Amino acid sequence: MKKLTKEEIAARLQEPNGAEKLCSMNVDLPALCDTAAEMFIENGAASALLIRLANKKQLLIKMSENAALTDAAKSALSSESAKLRRNAARLLGALRAADADKLIIEALGREDQRFVRPSMLLALGSIGGEEAERFLKAYKVAPAADETERKHFLEETEAHKTALRSFAPKTEHVFSGLPRPMEMELRAPDLLTHQLAEELEELGFTVSDTRHDSLKTLVSDMDALYEARCFSEALFPIGQVSPDPAAIAKKASPFMEELMRSCHTGEAPYRFRVELKASLPAGADRVTLVREIAAACENASLVNAPSDYEIELRVEGNDRTVRLFAKLYTYKDVRFDYRAESIPASMNPCVAAAVLRFARDHLSVNARVIDPCCGSGTFLIERGRLSPCASLTGVDIAHRAIDIARRNTALSGVNAKYTVNDILRFECHRPYDELISNLPFGNRVGTHSSCESLYKGLLEKLPQLVKKGGVAVLYTMEFTLLKRLIREQGSRLTLLSQQRTEAGGLTPMIFIIRVN
Repeated sequence: MKKLTKEEIAARLQEPNGAEKLCSMNVDLPALCDTAAEMFIENGAASALLIRLANKKQLLIKMSENAALTDAAKSALSSESAKLRRNAARLLGALRAADADKLIIEALGREDQRFVRPSMLLALGSIGGEEAERFLKAYKVAPAADETERKHFLEETEAHKTALRSFAPKTEHVFSGLPRPMEMELRAPDLLTHQLAEELEELGFTVSDTRHDSLKTLVSDMDALYEARCFSEALFPIGQVSPDPAAIAKKASPFMEELMRSCHTGEAPYRFRVELKASLPAGADRVTLVREIAAACENASLVNAPSDYEIELRVEGNDRTVRLFAKLYTYKDVRFDYRAESIPASMNPCVAAAVLRFARDHLSVNARVIDPCCGSGTFLIERGRLSPCASLTGVDIAHRAIDIARRNTALSGVNAKYTVNDILRFECHRPYDELISNLPFGNRVGTHSSCESLYKGLLEKLPQLVKKGGVAVLYTMEFTLLKRLIREQGSRLTLLSQQRTEAGGLTPMIFIIRVN
């Protein structure tokens, strides 16, 4: 994997979301961590990157062993840059630098920028200790001087509460089962809800209110529900109200309290967070509204804990009406735990399951299946879950993808074999029954021209890879290109079916092709 120089890292950090992008690149992360630490020690650079890298346990351990890094973060608490003071506090909190509490308390005493204080308070909560606890219990959040300070006042208040909670005994609530049959809304890939409905009905569920990306069903057994693979998340509908925080709290708080109390061991308080997915009026501040909703919902039984929550209040809609849902995080969804690792543009597993359900009438039991661009193995694994297969073969040109696919497949319990190769050079001893593939999109992996070369070559090679009468299930955003290339193949291929769907804001299409 690539190692970046300080200059390359600095240039990347100047880009929007630079730290996030660096952490998701195919680079040597331990080396990136070392270089970022050097940059920070030298001149306070790369602090945002270090904070992101600290989310990875092994890198956090590595950073905590670097005494010079901790010392640099302590010194940065006195920097003239307010942003650096804030990031220094966040870094010390992540490192749990036990001897930094006094320095942070002193820094808070002289801090004149409100947006910095929340990070310092949270750092004290993370570091802990008697002195930090005494300070936080005595700390008073200064009221907002005017409306321009309201956002920072709410943020500081929330941080103070969160920091104090770190010293309080925490009750663990274990999911014990639904007290009665309850209505749930399941989210599915766009225009593939009929595949989810079909799957649920096979499992004995009754389906209602089927829409383009969701449906409802009555659930009494969560384990039985999670036998289905074509939905991404399950939500408890609460109701519909105006987007006013007080109205939302009046409707949502009793529902969340009762849901947590009735199906969990342990007593209140219960920890929640607010997830706002509503369109707001021009000029409205999303973060401030989330904090106002959370503050309105808080009571003796519900505690706002956005970094350590058990239940989520989902708010969806617009500036006139919002729909409210609750999502439990105490029930563990293990359906796709085989995905220990993925690569950029990996296929979402519930999308893979739904796409295969869409194609199911054209697939066969005990088929020999090949995926020519297998990536991290998700599509093949879900094909193995759908029905028994005689063999599953994955091919990819990238060594890293194949390594990840092998690890994921070992965890899945599905039997598949993988090989590093260019599918246009791959030779098979006898044609397969099925070819399935999440093809490179061009706008995420590769380019439009590289996609055209790959797609054209793959379609020309299909009669060698797939037996006569066999099928190919192709999933791509480059649907205009693929349609044209299929037509150019003439009578060699027949397009049996196609369907648009949605994934990550894109609108790819499913193509089912028969080899003639």
